[in-house]
Amino acid sequence: MNAELALAQESELAWATDKVVSTFLFRLIGISHCMLEKWLTVTAWVSIAVLAYSTLTHVETVYSIYYGLSPFLMRPSMRAYVHFEHILVFLAFGALFAFAYPRRTFFACCVVFSSAVVLECLQTLTPDRHGTSIDAIEKIFGGALGICAARAIVHFRRERLPRARS
Repeated sequence: MNAELALAQESELAWATDKVVSTFLFRLIGISHCMLEKWLTVTAWVSIAVLAYSTLTHVETVYSIYYGLSPFLMRPSMRAYVHFEHILVFLAFGALFAFAYPRRTFFACCVVFSSAVVLECLQTLTPDRHGTSIDAIEKIFGGALGICAARAIVHFRRERLPRARS
């Protein structure tokens, strides 16, 4: 009997987690729960392709983006810009995967962390780029921040849901 009650509570918690994410993003964007799940999942996987392209493309593309954004960012040094960019991009990437898979945090961590490492390894194979362990660590840190931020949003939004009477 206790096992059935625990299973029912776990099922209710999983439903509440999905409901929290969908309600939060429904209010933000204005689309249905089913459509939102599909949109988040597709966007999360497409973002890997975008990250791979931007990581493995010629270095001139990176410089052109830097020089285009530099006046708006108070002209940071290239090194500071790159560190900030690694953390910020993977923060968004990690949050996107955590929202796309709200009940699979371990899976989201595996995808985000392994993509950071794999992309840095692949970057060493391009002639004009170089992958470093510091860059991989920055990307992993940014991904972890994004996943933690998404989980915190889900947790605090779940706390605001009315509790079911037992």
